[in-house]
Amino acid sequence: MDKQTTGVSNKAAKTVPNEVKAALRVKRSDCGIASALDLIGDKWTLLIMRDALFFDCRTFADFCDRPERIPTNLLSERLKRLVTFGALEKVAYQSKPQRFEYVPTKLGNEMKPLLKELRAFGDANL
Repeated sequence: MDKQTTGVSNKAAKTVPNEVKAALRVKRSDCGIASALDLIGDKWTLLIMRDALFFDCRTFADFCDRPERIPTNLLSERLKRLVTFGALEKVAYQSKPQRFEYVPTKLGNEMKPLLKELRAFGDANL
């Protein structure tokens, strides 16, 4: 499978989970913006990444305590999606009871400039 088919380079394809590779094969558009929005186009996903990258939220409780009050069912689903995509890594920090933290990966950190620009736009225009 090549970049044309999957939308990812060979190097990136090695680090992307199989579920994401399958989703990328069924792209609605060749437009990078449309493809990115298919993953991070809802407000909750962007806010979770904002909180992870800029406010050091790591645990489920950290994300729940943010002022936007994401519903827990949506938080759980978005965290799973971001882990599957490779933007966050789920790391156990306690065994009894088992608890996890969500740590931004290199890929997740690549969203910082996007979020900074979105904030600048919102601060300047809204």
